Amino acid sequence: MRKIAWLAMALLFLPGIFPGVASAQEGWSAGIGADMTSISAAPDGSRIAVGSRDAKALVYEADGSLAFEAPAGNVVNAVELLEDGSLLLASDDRRLYAYDRDGKQLWATDLKRQVKSMSASDDGSLIAAVVQRNGDLLYIDGKTGEQVGAVPISSTMRTVKVSENGQWIAVGSTDQYAHLLSREGVVGKIGAKGQIQAIDVSNEGYTAIGTKLNEVELFNPQGQPVHAAKTRDHVTDVAFSADGKTIGVSDLSGYFYIFDADGKKLWESKGGSNGRAVAFDPEGKTLYGGTNEGRILAFDVGSVIAKSKSEAKMRTIVWGIAVLAALALIAFLLGWMRRRNKLGIFREVWRSKWIYVGLAPSFILIFTFLYFPAFSGLFHSLYEWQPGGRTTFIGLDNFKRMLNDPFVTKGLGNLVILVVTGLIKTLIPPLIVAELIYHLRSKRLQYGFRTAFTASMVIPGVAGLLIWQNFYDPNLGLFNNFLKLIGLGSWAHGWLGDPDTALWALIFIGFPFVGILQLLVFYAGLLSISEEMIESAKIDGATLPRIIRSIHLPLLAGQFKFLIILGLIGIIQDFNGILIVTGGGPMDSTYVPALQMYYAATKFNELGYASALGVSMFAIILIITVVNLKFIKTEDH
Repeated sequence: MRKIAWLAMALLFLPGIFPGVASAQEGWSAGIGADMTSISAAPDGSRIAVGSRDAKALVYEADGSLAFEAPAGNVVNAVELLEDGSLLLASDDRRLYAYDRDGKQLWATDLKRQVKSMSASDDGSLIAAVVQRNGDLLYIDGKTGEQVGAVPISSTMRTVKVSENGQWIAVGSTDQYAHLLSREGVVGKIGAKGQIQAIDVSNEGYTAIGTKLNEVELFNPQGQPVHAAKTRDHVTDVAFSADGKTIGVSDLSGYFYIFDADGKKLWESKGGSNGRAVAFDPEGKTLYGGTNEGRILAFDVGSVIAKSKSEAKMRTIVWGIAVLAALALIAFLLGWMRRRNKLGIFREVWRSKWIYVGLAPSFILIFTFLYFPAFSGLFHSLYEWQPGGRTTFIGLDNFKRMLNDPFVTKGLGNLVILVVTGLIKTLIPPLIVAELIYHLRSKRLQYGFRTAFTASMVIPGVAGLLIWQNFYDPNLGLFNNFLKLIGLGSWAHGWLGDPDTALWALIFIGFPFVGILQLLVFYAGLLSISEEMIESAKIDGATLPRIIRSIHLPLLAGQFKFLIILGLIGIIQDFNGILIVTGGGPMDSTYVPALQMYYAATKFNELGYASALGVSMFAIILIITVVNLKFIKTEDH
């Protein structure tokens, strides 16, 4: 029965936690020798055009061979390949150019101001341009290059994209708003969360906006947000596939991505130091990417798209099987209980239903926020994990990486020092103060001192850390000024800014180290010791030091065990003080593994590695706890 139950639970959980793994193959690449600004794929997939800061556009055949170069008078800001094979390009020389498929110039139009962005429908019937210091979106005649219309946008425009079918236009402005237009005029205004870096619009009117917040925001034709996809750095370009079901993205760190229409990351690859532009071929099976080194990369992503579709189908099938298996298990259990007259348990449960209803929220919250994250961290420590994106099984690589991570190895050395000094601070000063209060003859004085020490608990921990940080200030701090006052000004220096003293300055924070919890635990333990035993020892001639050594300390073994476990857990897991006071610096002098875990998860988005660090710390705490429970004997054992 237990095996069947565990099998059913596994079937229920596996579809949700096992991720899909897909990869793309890098195809041909070419170098144009200059920083790339834009890229466009021909509607028939036969050619690729790129614009560069080298005052020219280059057109390549699909196999990577150069077809022709199109010169311009300045930086080329945008290129578009049309279905008749012609090329449009916009330049900082204030002109729009058109070239035929053989590289012969058809026309060049002077728009009087720098052309910052340009886009066109596949058939060239709609060409939209953004020019510098002009609040109007300009419409251009594809045959003559003459301006044929304008739409007032009333804000400084940054970029424009026209859908392939020419039905939609998306304009990104510097005020974090995007404007969605149709051929008839403005349809709506979309507010982005961050500064708009890139924009694209699909044939169905869906808009993708890349921002400086490392995010691509997706909006429906009504301008309502539907999904968001995270990247590693500022987004530099976005592009829909022809069917609008996938989105290509480049970022400032040189990564290229593919997301589906739900914002789920399907694939990513590092292509250079900076990604500049992306474009899909007509079938959506090849993603072209441009870099700041002038490289054109062709990624065969057809397998990624196909695998994503097959995984979606397989996930549906597995979920269906899991549901059927769960129903079959329930039916089997009911039959088994009926044969053994065990169904009466349901009547007992029903009689106590309100008790179970009252307990249910607690169990649900505990499982959701304690147990599930813990098991998730254990599971994902074996993966290169990015929530909502690609998750790749890498086995024990995260744990191997820890062995070669200089911040972890340095942090372990610091952690040993912090553990030794932390246990001394946790046990010795509170025990001394507890003994002093315990041996006061006046009950009123005992109460007064207990209250005085406990009152310090109202001070927030962060406030205490900031106060001590000010104590260590090299110019205005209490310590340096005191040293100057007593004639030791030569000793004054930046305690937290010196790698040789920063860790010890952190350790000294909290002097005289009388922890309130530890004090109360020791004091309560002393109060529980029988007065008769103390009196008998005194009658036998025992002095106070002998009473403390032979009676108090052995009978406080349970308190010692409890406080050692809590202290170890707190020291190994805690990084708040270090984060607030030094941030791990100067250099890596105050680094600890828990701080590296925090940085891996929050700054570098390496949640799989962060999970591995968390699992390792859990293992260390578990081993130390078991050893502590095994070798520290209490009065009950």
